[in-house]
Amino acid sequence: MCGHYKEELSSPYQEYKRLEEEHNHCRDVVAELKQVVSHNGQANLKDRMENKSLTENSEIKIFEIVRKYSCLFGFLLAILGIFLNILSFKTARFLGKYNSSIAFIQILAIWDSIAIIQDGIVKLGGMYVGIVVTKTKIACKIFHFTNIASSHVAIYILVALVVDRSIAIKFPVWYRAKGTPRFAYLVTVIIIIVFYIISVPAIKFFSVENEICLIGEDKELFQLYIGVLTYITYSSLPFSLIFVFNFYIIYYLTTIRKVKSTSERDSQNRSMALMLTTVSISFLVLTLSCGLLVFWFFNVEVKTDRDAALANFVEVVFEIPAIFNSSLNFIFFYCSGKGYRVASSKMIASLLSS
Repeated sequence: MCGHYKEELSSPYQEYKRLEEEHNHCRDVVAELKQVVSHNGQANLKDRMENKSLTENSEIKIFEIVRKYSCLFGFLLAILGIFLNILSFKTARFLGKYNSSIAFIQILAIWDSIAIIQDGIVKLGGMYVGIVVTKTKIACKIFHFTNIASSHVAIYILVALVVDRSIAIKFPVWYRAKGTPRFAYLVTVIIIIVFYIISVPAIKFFSVENEICLIGEDKELFQLYIGVLTYITYSSLPFSLIFVFNFYIIYYLTTIRKVKSTSERDSQNRSMALMLTTVSISFLVLTLSCGLLVFWFFNVEVKTDRDAALANFVEVVFEIPAIFNSSLNFIFFYCSGKGYRVASSKMIASLLSS
């Protein structure tokens, strides 16, 4: 109650005036309380907004810093990968008779180098030094077209190598007659033609706005296209082929060990089987992680500056597994194949003596 009676009023008019005064006083008190509550609420809301803004700005800075050094890491990894692929190319000539398998190893080294030049040197290296190579419409379209095509070609040359070794094991007589470098070159040309045709739609989907290479208007169609590439042609199909043919190679390897064959041909097959199994396992792990990151990147909704910074960060991160996948074949071959280690020693001795 806003007041109380101190004495009995002498007239109804005096009672009315007293009640009116108390009503006005109560109204003023309520108005003051509302003003205080409103002021405190606005202050708290302002503090919350400022704290949220500071948190988002700090997250954006973290994303930018990590993105920058990820670009540097990817660039240095790509340089290392090119060097290792050169060693892989040269070592292949010392593995024995120059057949289709050795030719595929050399072709794989070439296309892996092409892929990491695009991903690591041009893209990540350009991002690190602040050079945007895709700021024109033609450059944007050509870069994504060749990037999608070359990454697929490198993967399916690995598939062709695994299939080639399976044929060599299953049909050794036929393989000695037909498994020539010319056969490997023919298969490679077919792979290149197929996947450059499949990559043509990328020319339509990408465009440039304010010197930034972006997806054009057909975003839903692009997501369908990139989903098919990511989960079928880039992941599921090569995964299935490599799994099936590697299973046969491992089965053959186990059978040969049981019978304890000591022929030079069987020894080479065992060494090559171990090499391909190791490379295939690394391919499956790295390609799967890369595919998941690519799908995440193309489905990130950019509504705030933080979302944009996160999308830019993911764009760099999903290139790292792809660069790893194309850079480390020499190390995997060297660690898993006794014959490859012998061949690499011969290669190094040849380089030092020349």
